[in-house]
Amino acid sequence: MANSFAKKIDVFFDDVVAGFDATNISSKNVSQYKAPAEALALNGQTFHRPMPLMTEIVDGRDITGQYKDLVELTVPATLTESHIRNVPVKLTGVDLNNPYAFDNIVKTSNILLSNKLDTLVANRVAERGTLAVINTGAIDTYDDAAEADALMLEQQATRGERIMLLNPRMAKNIAGNLAARQTMNTAPMNAYQRSTLQPIAGFDTFRVDYGKSIAGSAGTGYLVSGAQSYTPVSADVNGIPADNRTQTLAVKTGTGAAVGDVFTIAGVYAVGHINKQSTGQLKTFRILEINGGNWTISPAIVPADGTAVAQKAYANVTTGAAADAAITILNTKTTAASVFYEKSAIEIVHADFNTEPFEASGKRVRKATTDSGIQIVMLSDSNVDTLAANYRLFVWANVEVLNPELAGIMLENQT
Repeated sequence: MANSFAKKIDVFFDDVVAGFDATNISSKNVSQYKAPAEALALNGQTFHRPMPLMTEIVDGRDITGQYKDLVELTVPATLTESHIRNVPVKLTGVDLNNPYAFDNIVKTSNILLSNKLDTLVANRVAERGTLAVINTGAIDTYDDAAEADALMLEQQATRGERIMLLNPRMAKNIAGNLAARQTMNTAPMNAYQRSTLQPIAGFDTFRVDYGKSIAGSAGTGYLVSGAQSYTPVSADVNGIPADNRTQTLAVKTGTGAAVGDVFTIAGVYAVGHINKQSTGQLKTFRILEINGGNWTISPAIVPADGTAVAQKAYANVTTGAAADAAITILNTKTTAASVFYEKSAIEIVHADFNTEPFEASGKRVRKATTDSGIQIVMLSDSNVDTLAANYRLFVWANVEVLNPELAGIMLENQT
């Protein structure tokens, strides 16, 4: 009887592992990094990931005196105990003998684990992505969604595979627009029959059952307090690798701004990441933290007309923010965001969990590495008094936006 019980639990675990790979969207559509467990323990569970290396182009035959030192940038990533994502389940022998209950528990565990990672990815991009498609009406046509493509192309933010995750309402409306087209080829028929979406403007497109709400802001009247820009550095004065994704922006006057707001600065235009030419469009920024008159913003303001080597190499705007330049906040109405990103910019950071202490104490331990490379662990412990057993399934994973300028949000109905 004990052997039969154990085999049933093995089937349960195997089905959860198989179902996770089948249902999970994010693990296939972001980059991944498996952190060495030993390094996590030694470095306080923080480590640094590289950003793409940039330098400047020099024209002409004679380039005497034009050789510049390279500035290599990294970004911090974390994986702590708070990033263990658990599904706790209590089962009795009766539950295991009921095929309907057993099947339902397997499906529920699959959905919970898979959806957790999918939602973490979408939420993280919604919080940290700095590109912004802001529409005064609904985003309900191919052309509306294709604005994300134009935005990435003009800023030369296209280094590889691109992903778009549409929230339920936006996906429905775009599918309806596609289905209404006169030429009923395969793509419109799929949109009409199953609300599935073909790639849109070079994005692998998925309709998802979540979309983080971005609050409408009442922020108005803000001005830049003194001319400001940023110079990327590999490390700070203490030799600690610097996080060049953000900077502190001093502001004055104004009221109502909040963390998460999207804004532009008068006169600060986006440039192509490679050619450093102006796109003619104001650069969009996000507020990550507010401390009085100091905002932590992303991305940092790195001017193409700067004099530092790192500014010229990593420039993302035409010029720095001028004193008293007007700040305009764009998210004026609360709405659910859809997100888009370049695959390499978003990373699921995960690690294997050391289960040896639990195995040594007699706990049943099951471990498997999914096709996507993420480890799923199940620990079980029984109670003879209640004839029940606790099963704890978990993954150890976090999501990082390595480059917020390769990720963005789509907001509709912004008045």
